[in-house]
Parts: sequence; C-alpha cells; structure tokens
Amino acid sequence: MDVSDPEDSSYEDYYNSEGLEEIGICKKTHVKDFSRVFLPVLYSITCVLSIIANLTLLTLFIKYKTLRKVLPLHMVISDILFTLSLPFWAVYASSEWIFGDQCCKAVSLVYMVSLYSSNLFVASQSLERFMDLACVVSTPSIFKSPKRNTIMCSLVWLFSVLGAAVHVSFVENQKFHDQYICTYHFDDKVGWKIYTRFQMNILGFVVPFLVLLFCSVRLPCVAEVRSTFKVFRHEAGFTVIFFLLWFPYSVVIFLYALQDLHVFLACTTNIHFDFAIHVTECIAFMHVFANPVLYISLNKKVWRRLRNACKTPREYLLEESNSSSVMLSQRGAIELKAVQQYQVHDLSVSAERPNNFLPELL
Repeated sequence: MDVSDPEDSSYEDYYNSEGLEEIGICKKTHVKDFSRVFLPVLYSITCVLSIIANLTLLTLFIKYKTLRKVLPLHMVISDILFTLSLPFWAVYASSEWIFGDQCCKAVSLVYMVSLYSSNLFVASQSLERFMDLACVVSTPSIFKSPKRNTIMCSLVWLFSVLGAAVHVSFVENQKFHDQYICTYHFDDKVGWKIYTRFQMNILGFVVPFLVLLFCSVRLPCVAEVRSTFKVFRHEAGFTVIFFLLWFPYSVVIFLYALQDLHVFLACTTNIHFDFAIHVTECIAFMHVFANPVLYISLNKKVWRRLRNACKTPREYLLEESNSSSVMLSQRGAIELKAVQQYQVHDLSVSAERPNNFLPELL
C-alpha cells in the first residue's frame, strides 16, 4: 500500500489524473495492468518468506529461554503483524477492495503500526547495545535493563500507534469507476497529505537510520578490543541492509511530496513515479524477512541453536562425540604439559642439591 490518495494515487490515477498536463488527461491503464501482476506475486513471495523466517526465530525464542530478549521478540511480533496485512493488499492489487470499510481501516492500522514499529525496534536494539556498553555503573536504574527495555518498547508502540492514527483517519473505502478502493481521501487538505508523506519518511526511515548509523560508528569505540569486529559487523550489517531496503522508497515518497507542491506536473513524470513506488515499496517490504534472517545469521548463539535444531540425532551425537574427543585430547595435552613442567621443575630443584643421585649414607 503506497501513501497516495485517490486524486493522485496508484489506484485512481490508473484511469486518469487531471492537472498534470495541459491536456488535462493522464491515462495510466498500463500502470494498473503492471501492478495487477507484479504486486500480488511480490506480496505473496514476501509473505511466505516472512512467515518462515519469523516463525523460525519465534520458535527459538520460545524453546530457549536464554535467547529470549524483549526488543528482538517485539521486532518479530511487529514483522508478523505486518505480514498478516500482505494477503489483503495482494488481493486488493489483483482486483479491488472486497473486504468492506471497517476492514479497510483495520488493515491499514495494522499495516502502518507494524511498519513504524518494526523499523523503530531494529533501531532500538542497536541503541540498547550501545547503552549496555557505554553506560557507567552510576547510571540511574531507569536506564538499565530490564526496566529500560520495557520503557523503550512502550515508547515504540506508542509512537507507532500515534503515527498510524494520522494515516488511518484519512483512509476509507470508496467506490470509483464501479470498483471499490481502500485508500486515502484528503479532500482539499493538501497540508495533511504532505504531512503524512514526511511523517512516513521521518518516523519510518530517517530516525531509525540515524540511530543505526550512530550506533554502528560509536559502538566499536566503546566495546572491548577483542569484540570490536563482532560488534561492528553486527551493527554495520543491520545499518547497510536497512539503508538499501528503505532509502529508495523514501526517495520516491519525497518526490511524491514535491509533486503535491506542484514541483512536478508532467504526466510522464507522474507515471514514472507510479512505477517507482511499486518497485521500491516491494523492496522495502522485504524487511519483514530480512530482519529475522539478519538477526539469526549475525547472532552466534541463535545461529548455533538453529544449526543444532536442524541436525538429525545421529549427526548431533557424532558431533558431540567428536567434540568430546577433542576436549579429551586437549585435556590430555594440558595434563602432559603439566607433568613435563613438573619434571623440569623437579630436575631444576634436584640440581641445586650436590650428590643428589648417590644413595644417602645411613
């Protein structure tokens, strides 16, 4: 679902759009034909991959209590909620909105809340790690785990709900050209239209990205020397992937805002924006399975648990026996080294005593 409204949205504008060119008509039937094929396929693929990745990580959290952390768990919940909205948008893109007005508002609310909260939870995890390493012992208890994490989760959900409420207040189910559409309806409130676009960019991209960028730069400076590379790899991984997924979508939304301000008026430019919003939106939606995959691959404890869970009992026993053999050989080497050190020490002590090798006279 893009952030357009009926006057210039990717739904009504598929048919016509007035005021974009001097001729007054800007037909976009080919854009709609493209979206009817492209969007359902991409939404379905994203939905399946997200279910697999998020349920895998959620299962690990449920099975192993030591892996369970508040912020990653809420990130998974947020991504699952976002995934639940994708089948509705897939059906909508293929035909029309068939679920009614109340469902239109409910799905839009879940979609926007989970979109904001997912990105903010990704940033909150980096902020949590930075505070754990940077905060001194004298830090007030409110900034320490787990109270701090509870406050952070509450704030993320609060900001996400408040941000989504602005969008949902303008969303409604309408009939247009004998088809029902679920999209924004701003009437003449152009200011609110521009506000929702900038809010999407600021709360959905700029704020999380700046937090991720700050933590990826500062965390290696406050981490221990032996864990500097591991910390940098973890933070840089999330920062780079987040930027690659969300930056193109944010640029297109910004261009749409400039179009609302009549910076761009050409029909061909508007058509290019419509194609761009579909492609970049699908790229951004990949975050729902990219987040859990990144968390599993960059977290050694989680990856080790998942790898062991995927092994057959025979493979697990063989690995355990091999690891036991390695441990025994290492222990034997340590004991042999200790005996050798003891013998060397005993010889050195004996050498200090003259005639030590002769039997003592009684």
